[in-house]
Amino acid sequence: MVFIQGSGGSRPRNQETSMRIVLIGLAALTLTGLATVDMASAQHPPRPWCLHAGRGGPGGGLLDCSYTTYQQCLGSVGGGTDHCVENPAIGWDRIEGRRYQSSPRTTGRGQGH
Repeated sequence: MVFIQGSGGSRPRNQETSMRIVLIGLAALTLTGLATVDMASAQHPPRPWCLHAGRGGPGGGLLDCSYTTYQQCLGSVGGGTDHCVENPAIGWDRIEGRRYQSSPRTTGRGQGH
């Protein structure tokens, strides 16, 4: 067995090589994961409907913009001041001139509400 002398004492060469391989592998996986997440978010348009939930007031409450239809959003309304609104990100995308392959709005309010 060969030992390497360094500032931290001595370690077997096989152990150091194994640690380097593991660290390089983890770095590669991390970079691949970050690139995949970035590409996925860039390809899909935002969903058109948000549930505005929580205590009201100007700017109060939380937005959950995970609904593709107005009816889906209405099904999640829990009462109180909860209500469905159009996704504000889509409005900003229009202002900024962003385009998607297909329209992010799949259905409107015109069905009974």
